[in-house]
Amino acid sequence: MKQSKLRVGLIGAGRWARMAHIHGWLRDPRCELVVLCDTKVDVAHQAASEYRISEFSDNWQEVVSRKDLDIIDICTPSQTHYEISKASIEHGKHVLCEKPIAYDYIHTSGLAKMARRKGLKTKLGFTFRYTPAMRYAKELISSGFIGSPYIFNGYEQNSQFLNPDTPLRTSQVKTKKPGLNVSSLEGYGAPIIDISNWWMGSPYTAVIGTMRNFVQERSIRGLPGYHKVNIDDASMFIAEYQNGGIGSIQTSYVTIGN
Repeated sequence: MKQSKLRVGLIGAGRWARMAHIHGWLRDPRCELVVLCDTKVDVAHQAASEYRISEFSDNWQEVVSRKDLDIIDICTPSQTHYEISKASIEHGKHVLCEKPIAYDYIHTSGLAKMARRKGLKTKLGFTFRYTPAMRYAKELISSGFIGSPYIFNGYEQNSQFLNPDTPLRTSQVKTKKPGLNVSSLEGYGAPIIDISNWWMGSPYTAVIGTMRNFVQERSIRGLPGYHKVNIDDASMFIAEYQNGGIGSIQTSYVTIGN
């Protein structure tokens, strides 16, 4: 008996969907990318036409509630991830979501528990751990070839936002919260944290760190002039692991060298 394909709805048809997610689904013979959704209907329409996807929409609520879809893939701006993920799980969908799910551990943990109760699979887009080099390193650790890891040091940095004329998305600076919004820590720190816990075979039990905003005014996409932004463009922290190990992680958008 021939197994039917898993049917996928993709929410967010912008840059990251076009660079990675759409291509991944189209290459997988087990899946069928059925519908693209974006709040900008012209963006959804253009992407659907370009990749020969039969349906497009500008209403994500309708997409996640469809009974003929098995998987929802979320490639929208970060602040929308929790709401869309929650609705998708409530409607019985497996979920692949870009980082982060939410900015509060309680929210993220709650969605994970809800998915497990419903027998659903969920995944964050941590692709680094699937690269050959990362998997080989994990094999060396798991086999005991390099012994027990005591210390993890990880960093990811570049200078992509060192120049204040390099524009940010408008959505990245809409905030009334005091302090800094995570940016470099979210974009670069999250996959390093994932790899560190994976390689060390243990979660964190204690963390202390700091974030900095070095380029405080910059251009914003679609807006004239320079604007004050309160994102972290660099972060650094140290951690203790449950198994007794220690680690350090550094991230930056404004450091020369990669």
